[in-house]
Amino acid sequence: MSETVAVLVIERLISLLSRSVMFMMDHGGAEITDTVGDLKYIKSYLKSANDEALEAGRKDELKEWVKQVREVAFRMEDVIDEFLLKVKKHGQKQRLVRFVAKTGNVLKTVKVRLKIQSEIRDIKKTRERLDKLKDSFGLDTSSSGRRAEMSATAGHGLRKSARFMDEAELVGVDETREMLMGWLREQNGRTAVISVVGEGGLGKTAIVNNLYKKQKDERYFDCYAWITVSRSLEAKRLLRTMIRDFDKNATMKIEDDMEQHDLTEKLKQYLQTKKYMIVFDDVRDINFWGNFLNALPEADKGKDSRIIITARNKDIADNCRVRRADRYTHELKPLDPKVALKLFYSEVFDSKGCDDQELKKLSEDFVSKCNGVPLAIVALASLLSTKKEDVSEWEKVRRSLNSKFRNNPHLRSYFQVLSESYDDLDHHLKSCLLYFGLFPEGYAISSTRLINLWTEEGCLNHDDGDRVRTEEVAESYLCELINRSLVKVSARDPDGRVRRCHIHDLMHEFLLKKCEDLDFGQVIKSEQFQFHPWTRRLSILTNSIHDDITRAAKHKRVRSCFCFNLQELQKPLVQSFLSSFKFLKTLDFEDAPLDHLPKAVGTLLHLKYLNLRNTRITAIPKFICKLLNLEILNLKHTLVTELPPHIYQLVKLRHLIAYSSSHGVILKKGIKSLKALQKLAKVDASNDEDGVIEELIHMKEMRRLGIINIRRQHGRPLCTAIENMQLLCSLSIAAPYAGGISEVLSLHSINNPPEDLKRLYLVGRLEKLPNWIARLGRLVKLRLAWSGIEEDPMLALKDLTDLVDLQLLKSAYDGEELHFKSGWFKKLKVLELRGMQRLRRLRIESAAMSSLEHLQLGSCHQIEKVPSDIPNLRSLKFLHLEDMSRDFVTNMQQEGYYKFSHLSSVTYSMDDGHNLCIYP
Repeated sequence: MSETVAVLVIERLISLLSRSVMFMMDHGGAEITDTVGDLKYIKSYLKSANDEALEAGRKDELKEWVKQVREVAFRMEDVIDEFLLKVKKHGQKQRLVRFVAKTGNVLKTVKVRLKIQSEIRDIKKTRERLDKLKDSFGLDTSSSGRRAEMSATAGHGLRKSARFMDEAELVGVDETREMLMGWLREQNGRTAVISVVGEGGLGKTAIVNNLYKKQKDERYFDCYAWITVSRSLEAKRLLRTMIRDFDKNATMKIEDDMEQHDLTEKLKQYLQTKKYMIVFDDVRDINFWGNFLNALPEADKGKDSRIIITARNKDIADNCRVRRADRYTHELKPLDPKVALKLFYSEVFDSKGCDDQELKKLSEDFVSKCNGVPLAIVALASLLSTKKEDVSEWEKVRRSLNSKFRNNPHLRSYFQVLSESYDDLDHHLKSCLLYFGLFPEGYAISSTRLINLWTEEGCLNHDDGDRVRTEEVAESYLCELINRSLVKVSARDPDGRVRRCHIHDLMHEFLLKKCEDLDFGQVIKSEQFQFHPWTRRLSILTNSIHDDITRAAKHKRVRSCFCFNLQELQKPLVQSFLSSFKFLKTLDFEDAPLDHLPKAVGTLLHLKYLNLRNTRITAIPKFICKLLNLEILNLKHTLVTELPPHIYQLVKLRHLIAYSSSHGVILKKGIKSLKALQKLAKVDASNDEDGVIEELIHMKEMRRLGIINIRRQHGRPLCTAIENMQLLCSLSIAAPYAGGISEVLSLHSINNPPEDLKRLYLVGRLEKLPNWIARLGRLVKLRLAWSGIEEDPMLALKDLTDLVDLQLLKSAYDGEELHFKSGWFKKLKVLELRGMQRLRRLRIESAAMSSLEHLQLGSCHQIEKVPSDIPNLRSLKFLHLEDMSRDFVTNMQQEGYYKFSHLSSVTYSMDDGHNLCIYP
């Protein structure tokens, strides 16, 4: 699909025109209403436009048509943003409607109105052309099923070729094949559903077909059917295809006019006495499942029948269920690096091998780009096999891989697999995926950063956003991309939340090409760079911004700018560069060598997202108050310790993140004006003379709150504020600590804690665990430090059934024994106990903490030997120890090994910072 970018822009224009511009037009409301209708009309055609849905002779025409519509949408967006910019530059601080009401016919006197009217006329002309071209381009929205069917044709060819692969061509799949064979041959008298899931190109079709042919040759089952599923395979055709495959002798008489119900009954009768095997290959839509489910006999009377499903999306495979049937799922993984390299060598060098060390090193580099995907490895190897075995030739291929991707016949098959996966997404998911192309190759992206970008740039479906919280929608999008095997998880939190993610290198090449083709964005990698006139996003990967880039950027309509891996930023050039981007909405300087905020930022009146994380900025200038549209300001790990009161003019601000490991941020009175705040971390309350803590009661939208240096007198107003934040998901509160003594955290007066609270971090003296903590039914992570609790807290915490991560640090508990009873903490995966100076014993009963995987003990000097109950932790994989007593280390070395036999590793932190591996 080529419509992704245009649809996003048009959706934004529809929203903007509907909510704002109608109020700006003097006697022009009807004209704008017509424009909204035209935009919706164009959007409906764009969403039905599919390159593969047309005959080859019309594909180029459609691409040009989509390109022109996209440019019209861009021009409309530019002229509206230009108008809004002029309004803001008048210094208006009231609502736009009031401004127009006061100035009357102001639009008649500015050229911008004429430009808007000109663009409206162009939109109308575009609609007239669409009407004329509708039939010739096949853009009839009622025929979407036929287009989807034609769209699947190319992919069907790939899967067909995969089905004819010889067994000898399958590499590194012996273990998978053996597992699947075991499930196929299991005899218990019941039907079983076997799902094989994984990203495109891993060989799902080839592996399953290899087994399918083997069973067919051996006549292990009575009858067989192989169905290549596509979105377009309607119910009656699905059933007819199954009947035709099963009934090779045509004993079942089916008429052309038979309805779905009759076909279902006929198939069910036929299978009633049969031991059957069905393969549904490349399932992408769960809706197909109900079309044949009623045609199956009872699962417990299935005579060991088997249904196999291959899918890229694990969620779809998980939802393919048969009542009372056994279910098995195998997630196909990429090839091990050694196996992948062996496959590469076999394709490039045949049996003669390679002795050239430089070619071997390049081979490893090429294989690493393929992320263990067999089809990608074979595609690259086939390309290189046509070149001389020469280092310079191979280097040329590596440098020009992006340009070769679509046009080289050897890479075209893998490009097609990636295209299929991309085309299968709706346009919101496409735009989210395209963002990965703007980050550097191999970059592990923070999921929070990614989700913030998606929400601020309008990549989410507005209908979804109306129903639930915006960030939850974005998280669900990320999960879907991961389940479709398009995005890889780099790191997870213990509770399963994705912390960082990435895409493999060839997917990055594919998306980078898509970004450029669709005007979604461009990446600047060198000084020799040509701006595309409609580029909306820039990603700068050069070591500095040069004059030629700055000059080329003049008057360009860039909306987002990202900087990565920069070693220097020349102040005059940065100022000039940013001044060119007057419509900028997203500015991401994370990790940049920046020690001040350029004045040009104050002119970016459309700016919604400003990321200065990990920069050397020390202060935020007063001109920040001009950025009235700012919603996200990230100052984490900067040197900023205080914010000017001008920040309170930014009433749209949703996220204010400003802290490092050593400090928070001091705020002045007036924060109550920021009622839209959802994330605030971390407020430094050490000099709270203005009553900032008391003002927090107005923050009803708060999802994440962090406060440090909280005093005893803040306790009651803080508790009242927390009770008022019923959407709160994460809460971090720390009291000041000095001279070995922590200030008391007075948090016992909370009676109605937020029901959605999932993460709680308390640093400070409690003496007794507050009663409300035990009522946090959704809590997944709890960290307590310096708490000084005298009674075993496990009795109070045992009812936190969702708890996954528990950390007791730095005298959080002052007792001698912690007792974990049988059945407690069934979901707990991480337990960290550090700095408990009086702790002598851990009692862990059998079946306590049955899911615990990671146990860390540190600075608990009274524990003299390895807890004898550790063998009760049957799921434990990692035991990490640090700063324990000499007696403990001696005992561990002498008698601890038998306790570690079921663990993956036991490590001990040395004084020099290195980890000593004790076991295995």
